[in-house]
Amino acid sequence: MSVRIITDSTSDLPGYLIEKYNIIVVSLKVLFGEEEYRDGVDITNEEFYAKMARHKELPTTAQVNPGEFVEEFTKHVDQGDEIIGIFISSKLSGTYNSAVMAREIINKGRIYVIDSNSATFGLGLLVVEAAEMAAAGKSAEDIVQTIEILKDQVQFYGVIDNLENLKKGGRLSATSAFAGSILGIKPIISIKDGAVIVVGKARGRKKAFFWILENLKNNHVDLNNKRICIAQAAAPESLEEFRQIILKEYVPKEIVVFSLGPVIGTHAGAGCIGISCFG
Repeated sequence: MSVRIITDSTSDLPGYLIEKYNIIVVSLKVLFGEEEYRDGVDITNEEFYAKMARHKELPTTAQVNPGEFVEEFTKHVDQGDEIIGIFISSKLSGTYNSAVMAREIINKGRIYVIDSNSATFGLGLLVVEAAEMAAAGKSAEDIVQTIEILKDQVQFYGVIDNLENLKKGGRLSATSAFAGSILGIKPIISIKDGAVIVVGKARGRKKAFFWILENLKNNHVDLNNKRICIAQAAAPESLEEFRQIILKEYVPKEIVVFSLGPVIGTHAGAGCIGISCFG
């Protein structure tokens, strides 16, 4: 019997970590009209961002349904494994609720389902922590208890580079999007109580990076000797710029690089840069 860690594709985990810890990833879907793609399976990140740039309308996204979770959970329960599922915030997707429903349908085995109150590189940070504990032989109860505590300590910031998706999604007027683009305004987002909020703005990407680091300092978060997750949406050069700014001031224990996949990229847009760590 082993403890299996399951998450959804919005965790945007790097492939080498999925393989290293044998993490199970269940895919959400992204749809361009009638064309349906499984996040992280049927379309690469590069293909997705190129396709999104060509379309006037934003793609739509679809959660994992309970039946998919029933199939995945049953497979491992029947093998005698314990399951810990850590999923995107229930305020951002119905995926967590689908997992809860699947657990009730199966009604056997030991299945733990956690609402991460986060997404993408914040969710991924929690999943890696859980996977490390499982690999070290920790019990499912210990892992769940630890993750429930840590999820409230996740520091999460993202810089929205391109306002076009906010405009297409109806979250920003065309006039505001145009003015923001001309002025180089970069909204800075975070996740609070499981919901995305705007916590600041800066004129230019580099100033936004410094705003985030200053805000972390103000919250007494020291990046030295910490695992840091940094992320990019089709913007590797900007990510490297942010990484160098971090390294000029701090010596992290580890920097894990994430690439935002189709589901998260639909909402964040190309050019988004982010950082997460534990407080």
